[in-house]
Amino acid sequence: DVVTWSISPSLPTGLSIDAATGTISGTPTVITPSGTYTITATNSGGSDSITITLEVNDVIPSEVEYDPSSFVETKGSPMSAASPTAEGGSVTSWEIHPTLPTGLSIDSVTGTISGTPAGTSPIASYTVYANNTGGSATAVLTIEILEAPPSSITYVPGSFTLTKGTPLGAVTPTAQGDPVDIWSISPTLPFGLVFDTTN
Repeated sequence: DVVTWSISPSLPTGLSIDAATGTISGTPTVITPSGTYTITATNSGGSDSITITLEVNDVIPSEVEYDPSSFVETKGSPMSAASPTAEGGSVTSWEIHPTLPTGLSIDSVTGTISGTPAGTSPIASYTVYANNTGGSATAVLTIEILEAPPSSITYVPGSFTLTKGTPLGAVTPTAQGDPVDIWSISPTLPFGLVFDTTN
């Protein structure tokens, strides 16, 4: 019969071995990397040993959320940084799939998404992973990148004094931002003048 049981090195905090039975039990309270432990059974005739491996992982993250979880951004305009919240164990790394639109990035330490979109992108779903030694939890986001709106619209000249019956030479505007899809004018131009909605 075994008289005493022992283990080396000491078990992670919260775990113990019963010297009379060799039973290992308890609730681990410290994350511990995988390690090898030698258990020795001893009686008056001598001893024998075996080895086990033991690892204590963190609690899996849970309830990962971004508020809001849907983003509509504009090409060339910085987005407001979006940071997540999470329950469970501490998150040690963050990642997102598929890759974010060009110009946006996720901080692998904090999970914050930020940046300035460099192009347009149709609405799409992205899965964020919150990871630790226990596993991963996910959150799903939607992101859409719109064109930069027209700005700094200019006509040269900016005012017109016309004479009835005298043709007006075409006057074409310039504008900043992404290409204009359609133009409109209000109120309707005087009879005889034409407004081209394409340019």
